[in-house]
Amino acid sequence: MLSSDFVDIEDNLKQENSGGFSWTRDEERKAVRKLDICLIPMLGFLYLVSYIDRGNIGNAYTAGMGEEWGITSGQYSWIVTNYYIGYIAFHWLILVWKFVPLRIWTAIMAFGWGSMSMIQAGTTNFAGLMVIRFLIGAFEAGFVPAVALYMTFFYHRREMGLRYGLFISFSPLANCFASALAYGIVHAKTSIANWQLLFIIEGIPTLFLACLAYFYLPASPSQCVFLDARQNEIISARAITGRGNDQQGKLNFRQVFAAFYDYKNYLQAIIIFCLNTAFGSLPAYLPTILTSMGYTSLRAQGLSACPYLAAFFICVTVSFISDKFETRGIFVVLFSAIGAAGYIILATVHTTGVRYFATFLVCAGVFPAVALTFTWVTDNQGSSSKRGAGLAIFGMVGQCGPILGARLFPKSSGPYYEKGMWICCGILLLASSVTVILRLSLRWQNRQRDAKHGKSDIDYMPEDIADIGDAHPMYRYVC
Repeated sequence: MLSSDFVDIEDNLKQENSGGFSWTRDEERKAVRKLDICLIPMLGFLYLVSYIDRGNIGNAYTAGMGEEWGITSGQYSWIVTNYYIGYIAFHWLILVWKFVPLRIWTAIMAFGWGSMSMIQAGTTNFAGLMVIRFLIGAFEAGFVPAVALYMTFFYHRREMGLRYGLFISFSPLANCFASALAYGIVHAKTSIANWQLLFIIEGIPTLFLACLAYFYLPASPSQCVFLDARQNEIISARAITGRGNDQQGKLNFRQVFAAFYDYKNYLQAIIIFCLNTAFGSLPAYLPTILTSMGYTSLRAQGLSACPYLAAFFICVTVSFISDKFETRGIFVVLFSAIGAAGYIILATVHTTGVRYFATFLVCAGVFPAVALTFTWVTDNQGSSSKRGAGLAIFGMVGQCGPILGARLFPKSSGPYYEKGMWICCGILLLASSVTVILRLSLRWQNRQRDAKHGKSDIDYMPEDIADIGDAHPMYRYVC
């Protein structure tokens, strides 16, 4: 499914040309399949361990760190928030991916957040932990937000939905895995505190993957160590066909500044802020909601994994369908509305089984919308320099959402948290409305350009795209 979704089997013998270089459809299919198999899991596992390292503070807090240090709920809230402050403040590091050796940069970032995660085990006061959480956020900001930009170096716009959907779907898997791992660690008999052991054990895989990334991740489409020489040539040539001759290693500042006065980036930033607000509150409060529904704390942790697992399968499926139909907006509208419906049920119904079903609607509705919104940003920024700046704007606004979302469910509003549920519902409906406006605007712009300059489609990429970007009259937006 990964590499055949854009290849017509009947055209296996057709030749494609880029700068005089040609290849068969069958060669392309095999090269892209191998790229998928080798690249996506590596990026995905790095994201998985980053998600575990950012979230282990919650498990450590409940495993005894909070009681041992006497950390108040207010202090804990600041510890969690400080991670996001670092993550937001260093989102501009996305632009570094345009001109640094990517495998070295990724290894440094992963080693940074992994080592900081382990150092948390040796902290002795609130101030020290605040600094470390800020640094974890800063290091992760140097990797996670830039993966969407990195993937555009290899894949066409009509291929990005599924690939990015697979990558980001490692986060619900991380939610499932982290709970089980934390449960096993905190029940271990050791000479050090269980919360300290948790930080150490969960940080070790990140250091291993940092080393692996240094030797394994390709620096460019022509330098994939897992492909042979001809496959590297094919991947490199088709990258130019799909994204234009946009030089890696060079940052176009004109295109960077163009991102700051492009309305699309701000509308999409509003959309992701809304989605992150609704979705960002779930990891911290879904077990609490389940406990308030009558389940024990242990069983609530187990049951909270199921909605995330459903979100994984639905996200991958929807991303694949989105690529097939070459559209994003309609799916963002639909699944935001599904998430809103889940919050309406949670706000109005007190029956345990129905409320648990509603958490599936929220997870399986909002998460695919998040994945497709990220892809949509990369689809409609003509040059890679503008994509990097657009993703920075998008992420810096969007990551404020979890900070708000984490404060919508205070213990005082339990056990049903009606106010928080209604706010999340309204925010998701706002996301749907803004998505409709953006989609209609993009369709109007495409029609205007077709009428004035002639027909074009999303597969055509002008040669001078690096300098003009999506302002090029023959560039067409993905709606």
